[in-house]
Amino acid sequence: MDTSKDRLSTKPKQIGWLPIVLVVVLLAVLFWVMYQFKGEQRFAVIKLFGKGDAINFSKNYGYVQFPSNEKNYGALLAEKGDVLSFNDAVISFNDVTNDSLEIDDSGDSLVFVNGNVNTIIIAGKANLIPWFQKMRRRTIDNLETIDFRSKIPASYIPYLKKIAHLKPNTALVFEENGSQIIIEDYIKKSNFFKPLFIRVSLKQNEFPLLAHWKTAEYLHLNLLDTVVTKSLPVMPALKQCIINGGDTKYMNAAFFKNNPQLEKVSLFACLSDYAILKPLENMEQLTITNFGCKGDLAALKNKFPKLSVLIVSGVFTNIDLLGNYKNIRWLGLPENTSQKQFNTITAQLSNLQVLELKGSDSVKNLKALQQLPNLRGLVIIDTITDKQSLYALKELRYLSVPDRNKTDSTYVQTLKKSLPGSIIVPNTGACMGSGWLLLLMPAVFLFSLVFPRKFLKKYFKKNNKNGAFRANKTDSQTNQKSSA
Repeated sequence: MDTSKDRLSTKPKQIGWLPIVLVVVLLAVLFWVMYQFKGEQRFAVIKLFGKGDAINFSKNYGYVQFPSNEKNYGALLAEKGDVLSFNDAVISFNDVTNDSLEIDDSGDSLVFVNGNVNTIIIAGKANLIPWFQKMRRRTIDNLETIDFRSKIPASYIPYLKKIAHLKPNTALVFEENGSQIIIEDYIKKSNFFKPLFIRVSLKQNEFPLLAHWKTAEYLHLNLLDTVVTKSLPVMPALKQCIINGGDTKYMNAAFFKNNPQLEKVSLFACLSDYAILKPLENMEQLTITNFGCKGDLAALKNKFPKLSVLIVSGVFTNIDLLGNYKNIRWLGLPENTSQKQFNTITAQLSNLQVLELKGSDSVKNLKALQQLPNLRGLVIIDTITDKQSLYALKELRYLSVPDRNKTDSTYVQTLKKSLPGSIIVPNTGACMGSGWLLLLMPAVFLFSLVFPRKFLKKYFKKNNKNGAFRANKTDSQTNQKSSA
């Protein structure tokens, strides 16, 4: 005989399909967003407090430096993974949440960033033993670099070994005259580190020393030869290479042949052609600065389809080739770009988010900028030839104008009124202003499906389909600095 209890126990259970459907939809949206925005970049304006000059070696346009002093801080545009320099200090920009850097390099042996030890300088004139003896693990939590400017005293070896145990990937700098001797001394006495970043000044016959660092992902090489006929040795982990050769007139086309895996390259030299780039099929970022000579961009033709950052400063031929790179998000135009080339290239590269150009009589009309719906950052150096067109760039979030225009208070005030959502900073003479985190944060779209609007509003000032900027908050910090 059936009972109610029996009937209930044999009744099929209802399956709650709604949660499963929501999870599937959420995953589908996640993969769609990742695919749609896989090539997007995140750029930021980094504020630098301190006394000195800053530069972004990874993305420098026209070798512009940004000074800061006791009254005014400097600011520069950067992306995660960029190599920044402040005076002689090397700073790797990897923490995109920290876009305000207070730098103190007033001592002989230590450089502080935001109150923490960033760089240890080993030089013959200073005695670091008292500081080493007081050093604790937390003292070097934020250590990034050791700068070797002389041979290593034997008394330092135990302390360097301890640092290497705690911070094995510390960056190493060998930039003084006689770097070869210092490097050989380091390898002999304190070869404890596995650095991700190497900065060194070498002649080409000293290149084999670089093969020692198999783990290096970043190389900043100051070339000491005007003619370079040798190639870099194999550096299997190398991703980014910065070549600073202001006096270099020629480089062997096989210079990079042993490192075709490179993704980011910056060249500061005086080269007539760029055949040396041919082996780099995986390159995503290229910065070229020509010093006092005419370069040829023909080597870029039908090459490097993965490029998303292409910064070219100086005088060049074959400028029209720049318009072929449809995936470019950050572009720097040569100084001899004509009005026709400017109009054509900007029309071809509708996805541009950052544009840098040198104002000249050859480009007097900037109206074409209004056809760039995603443009969020604009840098104009030297002079502004078309002030009126800038007023219409309502979506702009970062504008850097030449210092001479920044001191024109009437014009700047008019710009601020016309572009209320944009931060306006000067360049060349000084670069001051509040920072903004630049660009897309596609995860916001996904999170908005799950989290309430009030929650997101705390973290994002403005979000839209093409980009998002986050206002910096300046933290007042009182830091105790050790003297050495």
